[in-house]
Amino acid sequence: MGTFTVTRALTILTTADPGKGLHRTLDVFAEAAELDRERVGRWAQLHAVQTAFWGRRQGFRRGRAGAELSQLLNLVDELVDLLTRSPRV
Repeated sequence: MGTFTVTRALTILTTADPGKGLHRTLDVFAEAAELDRERVGRWAQLHAVQTAFWGRRQGFRRGRAGAELSQLLNLVDELVDLLTRSPRV
């Protein structure tokens, strides 16, 4: 995960309602890019799952083992969970 991605993910996950923040971010991106919102959500899901898989096999630049790797994997797992839930209105 790049620095921007980690920073944005941390911002979203530390809000009062992370699911709402994540889905709002995807809505804004889809609208700005003039893309289908459902498709943007599915691509985000795919990327999050790939990142979780890669992190478990290879680690991340910031954490290849130990506590930091566990924290990053927990972050990615939470994003995957939020992306697979229906958006809250």
